[in-house]
Amino acid sequence: MSNMSYIYTGKNLRELPGYDLILTSGFVAGVPNFICLIYILARTLTRWWVTKESLPMAHRVPFYISVTELAILCINYINTVYSGIHGETFQGVECKIAGGVTFFCVANNMALVGLISLMTYLRICKKYFFNMGIYDYKFFLIILSVSLTLTLIGVKDYGPNKFWCFSAPSDPITPLITTAMIFLIMIVTLFCYIMTLLEVNIQQKKIRNLGTDSVSFSRRLELIIAKKVIGYILIFIIEWTPTMIYFIAQMAQYDNIWIYTVAVVAINFGGVGNAIVYIIYENWTNKYDSSLKSDDSRKNSEGSNKTLVVNSNSGTFKNNQDSDSYPKIKVHNSVTIEKEINPFNSSNLDISIQE
Repeated sequence: MSNMSYIYTGKNLRELPGYDLILTSGFVAGVPNFICLIYILARTLTRWWVTKESLPMAHRVPFYISVTELAILCINYINTVYSGIHGETFQGVECKIAGGVTFFCVANNMALVGLISLMTYLRICKKYFFNMGIYDYKFFLIILSVSLTLTLIGVKDYGPNKFWCFSAPSDPITPLITTAMIFLIMIVTLFCYIMTLLEVNIQQKKIRNLGTDSVSFSRRLELIIAKKVIGYILIFIIEWTPTMIYFIAQMAQYDNIWIYTVAVVAINFGGVGNAIVYIIYENWTNKYDSSLKSDDSRKNSEGSNKTLVVNSNSGTFKNNQDSDSYPKIKVHNSVTIEKEINPFNSSNLDISIQE
């Protein structure tokens, strides 16, 4: 296929080769992406509403990623729908705003997964633990700061970019710096993913060989959580690797129909991939534990079941049925970790593993 000019100066985008293919690919790929994102958000919010407890890390990660993915999907649809109806992109200030918002949403998604990858690596491989505060506010402050910085770097260069408003760079320095920083996030994410996966596999192999008694319960729990989290990190890598080709091609002022087509399809893969991973880990529907029982029935059931209390900070174990200051682990048909602490303290982990 022949190359397309970098900046289109005509009056009708429909005259460009590949117009129908590229926009149609984006619309079609966006439908399953939207459905899957709503599915994850609905299940997560339902779990939070029913349990009235803080979401475990294994549920917060796909929820946070889905929120950023949905923001990207919405701004992309606004961009492409306008271009499809009017045969041209937004013009003037509106196009700069649309381009800036698009990049900000993309930066949020990348910074989010990059930070999750780094924190998971430090927790599993280096034994460093970070308390992100109430509602993970420290976590989001870092993400928003990084995203805003990346967005402001190219604030002068947002505008018409073929079929939508994104970046129309006239100065090669700004897109070079921006692309380099985004590329750095991808490298960090890939490194953390590989190292964490290797460490999880090594530790789980040791557990199988030596037995569960040789490893603290808190450590085994960390490995289970990490194994779930890195599944979503893998989807992120698959989603954004083809899109990086688009960024690099834009910087090199090289355009081809396949670059745009692959980019719009790949960027819509995130929701689908995350939904697949979510279903593999959590099954098709939410399953709630005994925390949903009434207070009376809970007291009765706790009197007839063994309760093991774990100090999540020290990893020590205590037999204590009256203490509410530690997470409680109840042994029924499935292994369930209940969080009985402040429901808004995000440093506590709550995860259910169906056997």
